[in-house]
Amino acid sequence: MGRQVAILVESDFNDLEYWYPYYRLVEEGYDPLVVAPVAPRQYQGKSGTFADAAYTPRSIDFDLAAVVIPGGWAPDRIRMSQEMVALVQRVYASGGIVASICHGGSVLVSAGILKGLKATSYASVRDDMILAGAEWVDEPVVVCGRLITSRKPADLPLFAKALLHALGPAETIGPK
Repeated sequence: MGRQVAILVESDFNDLEYWYPYYRLVEEGYDPLVVAPVAPRQYQGKSGTFADAAYTPRSIDFDLAAVVIPGGWAPDRIRMSQEMVALVQRVYASGGIVASICHGGSVLVSAGILKGLKATSYASVRDDMILAGAEWVDEPVVVCGRLITSRKPADLPLFAKALLHALGPAETIGPK
């Protein structure tokens, strides 16, 4: 896999759950691509920061190493976009890593990739994930094959560590 990792955004994303993985990926030599239903466009997080989306799912015609789904209220909007859900399905089907935190689990439900997998999320998404076939557990981070899930912002250090461990070293460090 390459060094491109999609980070999905929509309005009202959880700022910490977006920026923490974004900068950890940059630090490790990965190229985070901000993907949204409409791009180019700026999206505002719940705490007031802005993310500039340069990509839509249609504009990504190459394999991604992973997709990261931050929480907040954005996942409810993301899952309404069939193209965004299809991107998650495509990354998972092609052998990439899918990582979600907090309410991001609702996108996993819509993507239909949870059956038989162990996962976690924010507590309010628990029942949906169980009904989608997941074995839901209340743990800070759960790694089940190529699926990485976490519950809340306090879990970000473990979430990012698991994501970077699963990705391994970036193929190239430094400028593209």
